[in-house]
Amino acid sequence: MASRIQGITVEIGGDTTKLTTALKGVNSEIRNTQSQLRDVEKLLKLDPGNTELLSQKQRLLNEEVQATKEKLEALKTASEQANAALEQGTISKDQYDALQREIIATEHVLEDLEEQAEQSAVALQKIANAGESLKSAGDKVTDVGKKMSVVSAGIVAAGTASTKAALDFEDAMAKVSTIFCFQFHQTCESRFCRSGRCVGYSDHHFECLWHFIAV
Repeated sequence: MASRIQGITVEIGGDTTKLTTALKGVNSEIRNTQSQLRDVEKLLKLDPGNTELLSQKQRLLNEEVQATKEKLEALKTASEQANAALEQGTISKDQYDALQREIIATEHVLEDLEEQAEQSAVALQKIANAGESLKSAGDKVTDVGKKMSVVSAGIVAAGTASTKAALDFEDAMAKVSTIFCFQFHQTCESRFCRSGRCVGYSDHHFECLWHFIAV
């Protein structure tokens, strides 16, 4: 790659320098980004769905896209100046052609990086959407659980009320039988106590009441 642009100079910001020197900083940035991307890709093979790694890949791809755009811009600037240099004879036709090949190669690299960055963004978005769907499903399950708890509480409350009503009824009947036994004990005693069938209202209210009704 560097051999294609050997000996070519470019003027950037009023300073004339060798093109290889002008691109040194951006090439170093690209190599560093590529090294990190290779490490991330290696880890993604072990854990393809790791959102942290996918986020890092997306960020690194965007950084490499930006750096490659800067490199391409510098190469195109050098190409414009190379046209005049070729006419003046300060560079050879081979150097000029090599520069054009470097531009074409960089354009293909940029297209590939942009495609990778787009695919990475889509994959990351799909995982995010899947996470939202799972969260929504979980919320619905939680809501159903809450509603069932309310229904269960109502059933329990109804059962408690029914039990209380039954106990209240039994207590009321006991009180009624006590009143009857008290009021009609003399009658009961006169008719049944002599035969031993009535054992008294204090301990057998319902039996005493039955005696009264039987009368």
